[in-house]
Amino acid sequence: MERETQNQRQRNWTRHKPRPRRKNSGPAQAGDVLSALLASLGGGPERARLSLLWQNWEPIMGPELAPLALPLGHHKDILLIGAEDAMLMQELHLMSGEILERVNAFMESPFFKSIKVSLVLNKTVLRTAESRPSTEARIRPDAPPPRPSGSFLTKMDPASPVARCYARFAGKRAARSAARKNATD
Repeated sequence: MERETQNQRQRNWTRHKPRPRRKNSGPAQAGDVLSALLASLGGGPERARLSLLWQNWEPIMGPELAPLALPLGHHKDILLIGAEDAMLMQELHLMSGEILERVNAFMESPFFKSIKVSLVLNKTVLRTAESRPSTEARIRPDAPPPRPSGSFLTKMDPASPVARCYARFAGKRAARSAARKNATD
């Protein structure tokens, strides 16, 4: 008997019947519909606010801090931040109070209680691709390293050890020979 009522409930849930319309009801407001949709999908106003946080990360953190503190997500009440190297990771850990203050001010409540900073490595950063160039775009392994031009040799004293070292580094033979010539005079 109990099994039959469960099967009957499941069949009723799978059928899509149009909801009866109330007589004096007008069009539904978009905010109410979206709130109901988010709640049915397991989200709520907090989830929508988190999405806004990730989208507005740069303005919230500011131009100095946004490229350094990369948002990785959250776990319960812990904000997960990524750093590209260990020194930056330590620096962000020391700045965690300021970061928490900015994020909780945006969330309009003490949403996060602490911050966990870790190395980015191959983790996904919660920002759009156009806001930050990818690693492949920044590093071109095919390009040869730039060669020193030696343009500063004309401004240096040819007899100085620094000028001779720079000339050797730049591969300027004429400058070296001029330096030797001036050293013997």
